Amino acid sequence: MKFYDFDDFGFEISTPSLVGRGEGHFWFPTIHPVGGKDVLCEVVLSADEAQGEWPASLFLSRDSGDTWSHAADFENYGHTSAKHGEREVLLMPFETWPLEKGDKRNAKASGTIINVTDDGAVTTERAPMKFLGFPKDFADYHEDELFLLNGGNILKLSDGLLFTTVYGKYADEEKESVWCLTSKDGGLTWEHLSRVASWRDTPGAKEGPNESATVKLAGGGLMCIYRIGGGRDQLFHRSVSTDEGRTWSKPEPIPNAWSVQPRLTSIGDDLVLLAGGRPGLFLWVCADGEGRDWHRISLAAHHNELYGDSSLHYEEVVCTGEERVDPTQTTSYTGLEAIGPDEAILCYERLANGWQPAPGPWGTESAVFTVRIRV
Repeated sequence: MKFYDFDDFGFEISTPSLVGRGEGHFWFPTIHPVGGKDVLCEVVLSADEAQGEWPASLFLSRDSGDTWSHAADFENYGHTSAKHGEREVLLMPFETWPLEKGDKRNAKASGTIINVTDDGAVTTERAPMKFLGFPKDFADYHEDELFLLNGGNILKLSDGLLFTTVYGKYADEEKESVWCLTSKDGGLTWEHLSRVASWRDTPGAKEGPNESATVKLAGGGLMCIYRIGGGRDQLFHRSVSTDEGRTWSKPEPIPNAWSVQPRLTSIGDDLVLLAGGRPGLFLWVCADGEGRDWHRISLAAHHNELYGDSSLHYEEVVCTGEERVDPTQTTSYTGLEAIGPDEAILCYERLANGWQPAPGPWGTESAVFTVRIRV
C-alpha cells in the first residue's frame, strides 16, 4: 500500500494483486463488479483484430480484488457491463451487425449475461441487443459488420434511463465520432441520443474521437473523455453536458493526459479517476469537481515499487511514459470501476511479447494485475 498526498486531497493505492498469467494472447483486461465483495476481471485471449466476437476468460475475486481465480471461458468479450440482477451483470458486445440486411442505421449484436452464484460458480448466457435510431448510414467495418463499436461505460441518469457511449464512423465522413445512447429496458435496447464529439471539432486528431468514458461531475453534469489517436501528442479530450447528454460542449484537450482507452470513475465526495496511457501507463486524479486540474501518477512505477517479482516489472521508459519499448510491455488499456463510495479497483496488464503471443523477450507469459484505490 502506498499513500499519495497532494495539496488538497490524498488517497492510497494498494500493492498489486495478480489476477492471472497466460501464454499466447492474455491482455486488454476489464473490471465488472457483481456486488458485495465479488468482482469479475475479464481478459482477452485473441489477437487485436476485427473478428466479430472475441474469446475471453473470466476471473473472480470474492474479496474485492485481493485474490483471484479462473472462473470461466466464453466467446464474446466486451469492455462494458451493467448490473442486470442481484447476482448478474450484462456485458455489452464490442462489434455490431446490421439489424436487417441492408440496414446501415440500426445494429444488433449478442451481449452476455454473467451470473455469479452465492457459492462462486460463474455461468454465461447470450442476450440479444439492439442499437437503434442513428441519423445516417454507418461505414462498413468487417465481414458485413457496421462501423459501430461499444467501448464506453454505463451510468444511470436521473430519470432512471441507462446511459452509455459508442464510437464509429459514418459512411460519408472521414474520421470517427463518439455518440451517446440511452436504454429503457436495462441495457438490451439502446437508442441514439446525440453526438458527443465529431472529428471536425478535433483538429490534429489522427483518428477522430473514439474510445470514451463518462462520469457524473459533482455539480451534476456529465463529463465524457475520449481518445483521438495514439501517442503523447494525441491528448485525451473532454466534452461536458448539462442536460444529461442531449447537447455537449466543444471538445477541449486535457493537458498532459494521453492517449488510448480512457477509463473513468469517481469516489469520495468529488475525486475523479482517469486511467490510460500509451506511451506509459498512468492514473490521473482530479479533485476540482469540474475535471480540469489533473495530477498524474505512474501506475508502472507504482507496480515496480510494490510488486515483489522483478521479472514482471516494467522498463524505466514505460514508467516515465517517454516512449514505448519494443515489443511493448503494455497496451495501456485498463479497467476501472468503483466498488464502493470511497473505493475503486483498476486492472492492467504486463505483456511478455507486445502485440505478438507470449512467450517473448519480457517473459514466458503475460500477466494481469489489479490495484485498489481508496480515499
